[in-house]
Amino acid sequence: MYKVKIVVVCGSGVAMAMHAAYKLKEKLEAEKLSVHIDGSGNNELPGRIANYDIVVSNVQVTVETNKPVFNAIPLITGVGEDELVEKIIVKVKEIQAEKSA
Repeated sequence: MYKVKIVVVCGSGVAMAMHAAYKLKEKLEAEKLSVHIDGSGNNELPGRIANYDIVVSNVQVTVETNKPVFNAIPLITGVGEDELVEKIIVKVKEIQAEKSA
């Protein structure tokens, strides 16, 4: 099974990204999904985005990309978190199906 790579980006530094990444990892592992999740500062994204399948960010992503980008705010505030996680689960499964085909 293809391990989907997700980067969680925070504009103000890595601490908030790591908090959101940890919460997301717990939720996706509970669904038995094969994922690798990293946290990153927004300033690091241009050099790292090529290594990931999905971007979850609490700031506007200014890097040109064709990868799916999700808003990380619900992971930080808890408001709308379940809906966000459900959308990410759907996308992870789509990517795994594409990569496994």
